[in-house]
Formats: sequence, C-alpha cells, structure tokens
Amino acid sequence: MDRVSQGLFGGKRGREWSNSQCRRLIYTIAAVCTWILWSLSCKNNNNNVAVDGFFSSSGAVLQTFSDANLRALGLEALTASSPEEIQSLLRKVQKEIQHVLDSNKEFTKFGPRILDWDKQREIAKAKFSAANEDSHKISTSTPAHEEKDDQQQLNSSTKPAAPRILLVTSTHPHACSNAKGDQLQLLAIKNKYDYCRLHNMQIFYNMNKMDDEMVGWWVKLFLTHMLMIRHPEVDWIWWMDSDAVITDMTFELPLHKYQNHNLVISGWEDAVYEKRSWIGLNAGVFLLRNCQWSLDLLHSWAPMSPKGPVRDAIGKLLSLALTDRPPTEADDQSSLVYLMLTDRSRWGSKIYLENSYCFQGYWLYLTDKFEEMMEKNQPGVYGDERWPFITHFVGCEFCEGGVNPIYSPGQCIRAMERAFLFADNQVLNRYGLRHSSLHTFRVQQKKSTNSATRSLPPPETRAHPSGIPPAADEYHDTTTHHLLLHNDTTDDQLHVNPIL
Repeated sequence: MDRVSQGLFGGKRGREWSNSQCRRLIYTIAAVCTWILWSLSCKNNNNNVAVDGFFSSSGAVLQTFSDANLRALGLEALTASSPEEIQSLLRKVQKEIQHVLDSNKEFTKFGPRILDWDKQREIAKAKFSAANEDSHKISTSTPAHEEKDDQQQLNSSTKPAAPRILLVTSTHPHACSNAKGDQLQLLAIKNKYDYCRLHNMQIFYNMNKMDDEMVGWWVKLFLTHMLMIRHPEVDWIWWMDSDAVITDMTFELPLHKYQNHNLVISGWEDAVYEKRSWIGLNAGVFLLRNCQWSLDLLHSWAPMSPKGPVRDAIGKLLSLALTDRPPTEADDQSSLVYLMLTDRSRWGSKIYLENSYCFQGYWLYLTDKFEEMMEKNQPGVYGDERWPFITHFVGCEFCEGGVNPIYSPGQCIRAMERAFLFADNQVLNRYGLRHSSLHTFRVQQKKSTNSATRSLPPPETRAHPSGIPPAADEYHDTTTHHLLLHNDTTDDQLHVNPIL
C-alpha cells in the first residue's frame, strides 16, 4: 500500500498528480490502516480509553487516557506543535517505553546479541564462495583439448558476483477460513516463485507458527533475523507480505541506489519526520541488508513485539508520539517510525524511503488500468503507475475474510485475480501463451507478439523447475500451471491444488 505526500508513486510522472488527488489518496489509505488497527482492539468510550498495566515513570498505574493523565506525564500529544515541544514529547515517550521494557521480562527471542556480525559474515562468505568454486570446477571440468579461451576465462573470473537476494514471505500456519482465500494465497506464492526463477533469486516461504508472542505483523522480524544468521552468504533479505503481487516480472531492484543504505522501504520523509505519521511508510515490503546495523535495528525494534502487556502499553505510547495513530497494540510499522523519529542519526540515516517507483503500489488505484498499461507501455522500464513493480492488497484480508468495509470482498478478489493474470501473462509470453483476458484463467496460444511483453529475459534452463522449458503446446499439461490456474469456478466449486 502506498502513501503519497509529493505525488502518486513519486518520480517525474507521479508528481504530475494534483495536490487534491494526492491528499484524497492519503486520506483513503489512512482510513484503511486506521480501521484495521482500530477494529483489532480499540474501544472508545467518551474519549476515555481503558488501559491495563500502563505505568508512568513513577510506577503509578493509569486507568484512562484523560487530559489529567496526560498532563501528569507531560505527554500533551495533541497540543505539541513547536519543534522543541515535539522533541520534548518524544523524549518523554521514549522514557516511558523504556520503562515498560525494563518492567517486563528481557527480550531474548533472538538469542545472545552478536556484536561482530560483519566480520563473521566475511569469513562465512569466503568459505561459501570457495565451496561453490570447487563445486563449479568439478561440474564444468573439460578435457584439455576443449579448454576455454584464456581471455574468456579471465573475464569470467574477474566479473563481480551479483548480490544474493533472498525473498521471504509467510502465510498463516492453518488453512484459510474460506476456499477462495486458499486459492488466492496459492496464486500469490506462485507469482513470487516465478519472479525468483526469472531473476535467479532464492525464496523462503514460511507456513509455520514461529513464536507464541511474535505473531501477526511481527513474525517478519523473527524470520528476518533467523534467516540473516543462518544464511550469511545472502546479501539482502527481501520481505514481502503474502498479499503483495509482483506485477512487473522484468523490473529489477535498483540496488545501485541503495549502496549507502541498509533498509529500503516505501515511504516519504516529510510524512515521517515532519508529520510524524504512522503511515508515512509501509512495512509490508522492505529490503534489509545482511549486516551488523540491521541486526542492531532488529534488536531495537523487536522488543516492542511480545503480545500482551508490553505490546498493549507500548501501542498506546506510540499513539501519543505519532499524530494519526489510534491507541491500539504496537505494530511493526508504527514502531519503526518511532525509532526513526527518536534516533534519526542512527537509524534514519541508513533507511532509504523509496517513492520513485511502486515498491508497493496501492491496488485500488492500479488494477483497473492494466489493459491500458498493456496497450501503451511495457514492463521492465518504469516500475511506477505506468507498469507497477509491486501491487499491494492492503485491507483485503483474503485468508481470514476481514475485508475493510470500504471495499467489498468481491472487489478485492477480482482485483487480486486481475493482478495475478496481468503478471502471469508476462511469464506465459515466454512460451507463446497468454490468458484469454484478465477476467479468466483460461490459457490460449498467443496470436501475435505484443511489444508490451517483449522485454522479458530470454528462456533459460534455470527458469523452469524441471530444468528444461517445455514446448508451448505442452506447457499447461506438464506443469502445475493447468492445475493451479485453469479455474473459472465459484467459491463453492473451488478445488485447490496443495502442491506447487
């Protein structure tokens, strides 16, 4: 889901949007996010919200967030306006959050803190590279009379290795509450697998319950930390929510832009640092460098996650620090904004707020325009609203059925299917196939070459699970594509193929 302050999706074309259009989009997205959090735990009674186990710095338990309570703590969030008052407010909130953390059991879910990770990684990467080189020599050894040209060998040995990226995503450990949700989850993971195969990336798909307390939004931090430690050879962890669809299968992450940054996330500086908005960024998709700084960030971020008194108390403090957040339990996104505000030199300086392309575009403003995009534009060039890189279906809880009331379930389902078909056409094009339209999963032979799909990478043996790309006329008989997609049924008729 994108938020806009300067212009839709950023970039030259995006800044052509009028201020009124941009602000309408911000308010719409704010309503979506606010409803999601508010519906989880907030019960407002005459502007006095009950608080259980909320401690002031003196140790007194506060029963309600009344004006008197706020004045007692010096946390007049609604009246803080000058930079000095805002900084004073943030310092007091920071002190209260630290008190909450100190008053509860120590956060130990990540194990002992690692202080020399960059050094450990270099050693581990060197061993990994040496093992891979030895394996490559064995598998590619040739007779003496077939030795390669000396210059070719030199070019191959001196070419720098591309950064290793591990895409990570996760779904509920149980079946969805409805069959359609299971089907959409399967489409979403197939979409991510396809992109990784086309771009020679690895993917980690989690379906397990990782921890009893770090649940919901917070599981991404547990997984990210675990995978960074277990895979030191990986340079970047690319987290992607299960309800995000890659809609430009050719576009590549512009890693050169981020050489001086360690975290890339969709957002806007003025929304985070000036407006103190909890929706100034979106934590549904992010790119995190595997380094000491990132481990330190996770160790500062994750202690606010344990479900129960810690998450509840800190959530209400975050609502005082951030201007537009309802007083609900702490979430990963608000907590990151809080860290950026309270220690910008340490955290904010290494965080790249990406808005020049759709690092995660808002689905409501994109999915109805796919046909126009295919007619006028092509993938792999823009990444913005002309051909969005990633389309995020925030507010559409497909698996649990908790769709935001500003949308209808049917609207979310149709849009998600259209996004998948839009992306899948770019994959099928390599085999001379396409979907009949963006309204059906039926596949047909492609009648003519469309300039909008010609920029996909050429077929390679690694791009197909079997190692050999099938012929176009046998494609949907030899892969799971037929079982997974050839499905124009109603919800009651759905039969989900459980194996990718």
